[in-house]
Amino acid sequence: MPDHPTPHGATAISKARLEFLYDGIFAIAMTILVLELKVPDLQDHRSIGELLGALRHQGSTFFSYGLSLTMLGMFWYRHNRQYGHFRFITRSMLVLQLLQLGFAAFFPFCAALWGRYPTNNLSTLLYIGCIMAHQWCSLAQWAAANRAGAIEGDSVDATYKAIRKRNLVGSIILTAFFAYYLVQVLG
Repeated sequence: MPDHPTPHGATAISKARLEFLYDGIFAIAMTILVLELKVPDLQDHRSIGELLGALRHQGSTFFSYGLSLTMLGMFWYRHNRQYGHFRFITRSMLVLQLLQLGFAAFFPFCAALWGRYPTNNLSTLLYIGCIMAHQWCSLAQWAAANRAGAIEGDSVDATYKAIRKRNLVGSIILTAFFAYYLVQVLG
């Protein structure tokens, strides 16, 4: 039973159940990222130089891991901040949440591809595209919550506008990067 009254039939799923699912998907996605880091095979198991060279060879994979873990952490953090403003979850908000989760679950693949092929414009396009899609879903979810009256707080309008602006600016910047790499891939 929700703490606050909701419009009849507005609640599609309990906030707690959806929050558990979101946390689980992110925990798994963040863990999967590390699977791309491989322990190198060495000819001389005691050679520091050989080990260092083998690890340097995986430098782009290590970079992709670090950046991607940071990105997923930011997604999770921002989701929790935004989610805290919702009184209830509507069907449209649920659909957008599930789309976001799909992109979060797909992110380790994009990170692995980009880590292995960092200079390939298609791998960069997919990496940025996954981030961009997640960001646009967040913006759409915020708008859906506002339309449904699902946002709580003393300053609903000010909170809504501030978060909408941040999400919109991020979405536009990511779309510009995506468009740039799309031109590179198609050009």
